[in-house]
Amino acid sequence: MKKKVMIVDDQPGIRLLLEEVLKNEGYEIITAENGKQALDKVLTTEPPDLIIIDYKLPIMDGSTVIKELDARGIKTSVIIMSGLAEEAIREKDHFDMVKDVFAKPFNIEDARETIKKIVEASD
Repeated sequence: MKKKVMIVDDQPGIRLLLEEVLKNEGYEIITAENGKQALDKVLTTEPPDLIIIDYKLPIMDGSTVIKELDARGIKTSVIIMSGLAEEAIREKDHFDMVKDVFAKPFNIEDARETIKKIVEASD
């Protein structure tokens, strides 16, 4: 069965780049433009194996989404993307589900390798 990865970013270019790279790796991809849309999708379907989420999002930010998932007992692995990496790294220390932080802009090959390791570790 294909592993599912959710990409949450309000920038279409980042969503499309990650989607293309990860589809080529064989993952099933779900996308969302904001935190509320992401949370709604996770709550109404089987949670993905990994959520890659921007820290600063419209409507509901990445931090709030992670807190909501944690409060509901959904323990999906998460990677936070952020132009404010220091702030996001502090978030990582508060939640076991946050496995890594990608500082924007990030190297797509490094990201691909990290994503692969995290998804494989979730087996």
